[in-house]
Amino acid sequence: RDVETTDVDLDTFTMDEVESNIVRCPDASKADEMIAAIDDVRTKGDSCGGVVTLVCRGVPRGLGAPVFAKLEAELAAAMMSLPATKGFEIGSGFEGISMKGSDHNDEFYLDDSGDIRTRSNRSGGIQGGISNGENIVLRIAFKPTSTVSVSQNTVTRGGVSTELRARGRHDPCVVPRAVPMVEAMAALVLVDHLMQQQQQCHLFDGVYASEEAAAVMSPPFKIGDGEGEVSDGKKMTSKELRAQAAAYSED
Repeated sequence: RDVETTDVDLDTFTMDEVESNIVRCPDASKADEMIAAIDDVRTKGDSCGGVVTLVCRGVPRGLGAPVFAKLEAELAAAMMSLPATKGFEIGSGFEGISMKGSDHNDEFYLDDSGDIRTRSNRSGGIQGGISNGENIVLRIAFKPTSTVSVSQNTVTRGGVSTELRARGRHDPCVVPRAVPMVEAMAALVLVDHLMQQQQQCHLFDGVYASEEAAAVMSPPFKIGDGEGEVSDGKKMTSKELRAQAAAYSED
């Protein structure tokens, strides 16, 4: 319906702003226009679609993989498994094709804290399949609701042409309902990758909710290509270390 937000700061908008209206739009002025557009198609027995923009802040660097478990690929798979989804974009998305590489590239710099950042975020927080610490920005397109009360041609199971006109209550737009589903799917994917990162690289070593959690998550050994060393200083071969790792996992 050609109603698009124009005044939302992706770095600062809050969930309170999102939940302040029934269409879950943090741009209050555009929210009113969206409500009016949805109401217009509803009164005509029709429906409309829309786009959900998701921003994931504070995602650590290093989640994902360069080939078989690319973070954006798994996010795309999760989002496209939601009902009524028809499109997925990350960062600049399809608009990026109109730019030159020198303009599209996100330049790196050191901020005041000495952290490596990017001056822009056209990559959407993921580069080469791996998170880079910037906001992950996704856009998911949802089609108009299929069930409408406008008469449409169809064919019965018996192969007879007929007309179909839906009855009953049906949402004229599924986008407001899709917002928490998109959030939940992204959270599941990110937690999966956080757990993988913890298991492989101990990303969160030393940061635990309790001593019991630390005992479970911090194995007292390292595995290497040659010799390794356990906490008591005893030297072990790689084969012995792997055997100890397997025994630890079974316990």
